[in-house]
Amino acid sequence: MKRILLFFLITGSLIAANTKIGLTVNNDQFYIGDRIQIDLKITAAEKQMFVLPKAEEWISDLQILDSSVDQKIKKHLKYIDMRIEAVAFDTGFVLIPSMPVISTDSTGFGKPDTLYSTEKYIYISSILDSSAVPLPLNPPVPLALMTWWELLIALVLLSGSITLLVLGIRHRRNKKEEIKEIWESPREKAEHLLQELVKKQYPEKKQWKKFYLDLTFIIRDYLENIYFMHLKELTTSELIPVLKENIPAEYIDRTIEFFHFADLVKFAKGIASKEQCGEHFDLVIDLVKEEDERVINEEKRLD
Repeated sequence: MKRILLFFLITGSLIAANTKIGLTVNNDQFYIGDRIQIDLKITAAEKQMFVLPKAEEWISDLQILDSSVDQKIKKHLKYIDMRIEAVAFDTGFVLIPSMPVISTDSTGFGKPDTLYSTEKYIYISSILDSSAVPLPLNPPVPLALMTWWELLIALVLLSGSITLLVLGIRHRRNKKEEIKEIWESPREKAEHLLQELVKKQYPEKKQWKKFYLDLTFIIRDYLENIYFMHLKELTTSELIPVLKENIPAEYIDRTIEFFHFADLVKFAKGIASKEQCGEHFDLVIDLVKEEDERVINEEKRLD
């Protein structure tokens, strides 16, 4: 009996000692919208059972896109690979925290134990960041003299350019047209751009990225023109506090949801639908009308 107990104690200690947990990321530095691949790998004895953590509950600084688990047994060892695919929309350092893995054995009599993965930091860069190094300048190479036929072609091209220039000057003198400067108010410009966007029929062609690139540019340009602030260069996280201070309260939640969804489509290859495009298009129209009326009323009040 003592030998049996001793055998189980030694076997249990060997099983616990063989359990290994590792966490790796496919890179240390990413840009906004890049796919981030996180691998949580476990190596243990064949009879060990594990309860894996939910990535959405532990990794709060990233948007989790997908999570899958692959398990195989080889030479009495169990290999578990939990793959997490995520994306980030804010710049700066992001912490991937330690995540708990609960282990026991297949008999059901083993004492559960909690193991933790290692934590890891990654850095999210803006798409405006540049790490490019200027190329070294080489001394200029002296030009070789042109041959007779190259000189002839150059003279023909030069004479043709002079002829076209003279004809253009004469035509301009004979037909002068008055150039009228077309000025549009911010609302007129936004409505004009929205009409052009409808004609492109991006939702019908399922070109979601082009649709949201144009739609977010239109609303950013309109708000920039009426508030006289640089909004086009701001990230979504920098833009939201500005919107909360200016646009009506009833539009805040819908507007924040719109910009986050647009980032997912533009930078992470998210899929939209014609219904979502229509809702966000109507939201931009309502924002343009609401803000234009509010600005006009404010100017009248000040006068």
